[in-house]
Amino acid sequence: MAAFFRFWTRQAEARPFVTVAATEACLSACGDLLAQTINIHFLTPEDSEKKEYDFWRTSRFVLFSTCVSPLGVRWHRFLDHRFPIRTQNTWFKSRRKSNTGHSAAAVAARAKRRSEQKQAARQVGKRLLSDVLLYEPMMYTLFFGSMAVLEGGGVEEAKYRISHLLLPTYLTGLTISPIVQTVNFAFVPLIYRVPFGSCFDLFWDSYLSWVNNEKLAMIEEPAVPESE
Repeated sequence: MAAFFRFWTRQAEARPFVTVAATEACLSACGDLLAQTINIHFLTPEDSEKKEYDFWRTSRFVLFSTCVSPLGVRWHRFLDHRFPIRTQNTWFKSRRKSNTGHSAAAVAARAKRRSEQKQAARQVGKRLLSDVLLYEPMMYTLFFGSMAVLEGGGVEEAKYRISHLLLPTYLTGLTISPIVQTVNFAFVPLIYRVPFGSCFDLFWDSYLSWVNNEKLAMIEEPAVPESE
């Protein structure tokens, strides 16, 4: 495992976009297959026809995740540049014995450490607000619109999915993603932020896949006008 981690790190440093795209492809495939497995084996009534795995559905999900992965890399780079934290180790700075007394140097060191921690907390808060208010709604819009098009629907179908699925999905995400992203922005080095979020996304992708397919089928859909 450690050898794979070192290999991934080397590849991410040399080819960040390709490495992240490959990682996203693998995790999104696992997420969709997990969603289908749960639906087939646990949510399908026993008296109904047994569903089978839809690998075209998985391929669409993988295609979308792979194509948007460069946006995630650039987004985290932008946040790192726009809201910099002086040192990533601000939270873990050890209190040296020489800084625990009441000398002028010790008092100054403690004041500097508190100042750095306050600055880091403000920057993490700004990153989190930017992510929640700007990036996440944009990605959900892209996801539901792209899935509609990839599944053969037109513009009206994309608008329908966005209007019916985006808000409840976004609100559900607000119960989880701020916690994950706070840890991500505060403690995780830049090179690992996208894959760190993707590990969480393994389960979130399962939910998105379920929303895009199963929940959509549950909605009493009015007749959607055909695209001209």
